[in-house]
Amino acid sequence: MIPIHPRIVHFPVALLITATVFGILSLVFRNKRKKFMELLIWNLAFGVGGAFLAIISGLREEKTLVHSDKIHEIMETHELLGFIFSGVLFIVLIWMILRRSKMRLPEFTSIVILLVLSSGLIVFGAHLGGRLVYEEGAGVLPMENVNSGEDHNHQHENGKTEGHETIIGNDSLEQSKIKESQDSQLHDHSSHQH
Repeated sequence: MIPIHPRIVHFPVALLITATVFGILSLVFRNKRKKFMELLIWNLAFGVGGAFLAIISGLREEKTLVHSDKIHEIMETHELLGFIFSGVLFIVLIWMILRRSKMRLPEFTSIVILLVLSSGLIVFGAHLGGRLVYEEGAGVLPMENVNSGEDHNHQHENGKTEGHETIIGNDSLEQSKIKESQDSQLHDHSSHQH
């Protein structure tokens, strides 16, 4: 199965942060507030829709993802943040649609502050997603087998194929990560459900 979550999650992140930028711009450029508010609502609508798709795909893929206890812990926080900001932004979207023509500056300013805070959650949630993949290797096929094999003949920018050296033991941080990864137990789902 091709993982869908990492392929779609970047779109709602970008759209929701863009919605926040349009909210800030509408406060700064008052003469263009209606235009920026309209752009905010459209970005928010597509962003919230995309966030729900990202949540659904993430929950489906979580069930089949081989992972350790450490990955599970990060994944649960990543998931919780996704639920929180998606729920908050969905309510903000409905509120903005219903109150669009009646909204006064203090009310709109409060919404923009809420958007900024939610964007902070989005960025932190995205950071955790990146940690899952790039630090913990969640969902990534190990490249060590490819890199150490004899099939590792390809050309680099300078056209040379030589110069590939495997250096093991010189990077204590990398070695500690490898040891920690080898020592970690796979997370067992038999005791709970997601």
